[in-house]
Amino acid sequence: MEPRFALQLPAGWLLVGLVALLMVQGGTAAAEEGASHISLYYYGDIGCAHCDTFESVRVPQIEAEFDVVLDVTAFDIMRGENRSVLRQELTRYGQQYRIFPVLLVGNNAYQGNAAIEMHLPLELEHLLQTGSFRPRLPAEQATAVAAPPSTAPPATPAPSRRPALLYFWAEGCPACGRAEPFLDQLQHSFPELLIERYEVSRERANLQRFRETAELWGTEARAVPAFFLPGRYWIGYSETIASEISAAVQVGLAADWSELDSPHPSISREYVNLPLFGRIALADAPAFVVTGAIAAVDGFNPCSLWVLTFLIGLIVRTGSRRRTLAVGAVFLLVTASVYGLFIVGLFSAFAAAGGVLAVRIVVAVLAISMGMIHVKDFFAFKTGLSLTIPQRFHPAISRWGRSVFSSSGSPLALVAATVLFALGISIVELPCTAGFPLIWSQYVASLGAGGVSFAMLLTLYLLVYLAAEIIVVVVSVVCMQRLSFGETQARVLKLFGGTIMVALGATYLVIPHATRTMNGIGWMFGLALLVTLMILLVSRLRPAALEG
Repeated sequence: MEPRFALQLPAGWLLVGLVALLMVQGGTAAAEEGASHISLYYYGDIGCAHCDTFESVRVPQIEAEFDVVLDVTAFDIMRGENRSVLRQELTRYGQQYRIFPVLLVGNNAYQGNAAIEMHLPLELEHLLQTGSFRPRLPAEQATAVAAPPSTAPPATPAPSRRPALLYFWAEGCPACGRAEPFLDQLQHSFPELLIERYEVSRERANLQRFRETAELWGTEARAVPAFFLPGRYWIGYSETIASEISAAVQVGLAADWSELDSPHPSISREYVNLPLFGRIALADAPAFVVTGAIAAVDGFNPCSLWVLTFLIGLIVRTGSRRRTLAVGAVFLLVTASVYGLFIVGLFSAFAAAGGVLAVRIVVAVLAISMGMIHVKDFFAFKTGLSLTIPQRFHPAISRWGRSVFSSSGSPLALVAATVLFALGISIVELPCTAGFPLIWSQYVASLGAGGVSFAMLLTLYLLVYLAAEIIVVVVSVVCMQRLSFGETQARVLKLFGGTIMVALGATYLVIPHATRTMNGIGWMFGLALLVTLMILLVSRLRPAALEG
């Protein structure tokens, strides 16, 4: 055991160290005494005597066959602390935990009944013949799970292929934690079923396998936990899903999986038709709802609205609806393009990170911090730290805007001036507008979206984001007057946007799976709206609080 382990989680690591120490001592003693006593460390369902018969049946058989004494130290795999210790032990053998039971002997760890049955006699033969344990085997040889193929398995495997349940999970996923005991029990109930487990937040190869598998099954790698059986799949975890998986395994094993070759009624997907986006699966609805809701709140950004109303006010004075419409349209097109590129950059970075837990935590903490600063601005506008366009830029923006638009006679010059103005503003207002794109990009990346699905979500985001500003432009063109936007409106928008941002960050930090269900989304935005209304009500009843 490496010394660094002793500094963390004393109780668990003490057990790990004890196991390692006993193994070394056991191996040495076996060699010195003619291999008469051999230490084994076994992780199984030892609380169920009729489920796990390794100690009661198999050990006596092997002792009689090889004329040895097997000193078995057994651990109950159904206990969470033992599973945690086992995971750390397996890292010493260059393995990840996939299935149980697990046997640690000498230089190797064997996972699954088939692997133990195959390799334990070979270990004993080698020890008796050479006085030492076998060299360490590659992980794929030491587990009952077949070595991962170069591509994901076909959606409908041949009946002769041994069935496999592909399970994708991530560190820090509460639903994954609830799914693990179920999978362990499923493995015991159906020992002929292979369960291949892939952790996707730390292993990029596993994340890629997740995406490839999902594509072959006709879905997307949008969330974990995810389960794939021949012909069907499940995203998320609940008692209902657990029951469906158990029933599917039972039916599949009984019918040699032929019953699952065609779509099963319990996994038929419902769809809705959305304008511009076409046919969307209801299972994907949470991503679209979250995208639309975040973009709607982001669209009422006080920084963007202040600049737009100022710009429109300059052009309205010319009395030309065409010039007003042209300036407004060009300004929105340029700012939306810059905003979209910024979001694509964030998404690319988060997608490349491969769903690392630390990234999610950092993004959530940033969102909470930025949201609290926005809420602070409702009570103390631009006092202290504030995420707005810096006050020092306001006079320069006003002077530059007036000089540019008062001197731009030709339409081409006016459009060029608007483009330059919009580019400059997009950069200056970035600290004010970056919060929602930050958390949305990480959210979409965590769903495993990519390609067409990401393009659809980004398009939806930008369309909803622009809706409020398009309304400002249209009203200004129709009425030929500038819409006023001052500090009072900015305070309210910052309060609502900040509350939503805090709610998103906190939810994403503590219960990220809530953002993947319609109920979770409803509760999150509903509570944020309720808090905003309560603060506004209290502030109206006590106006002096804001004056001070």
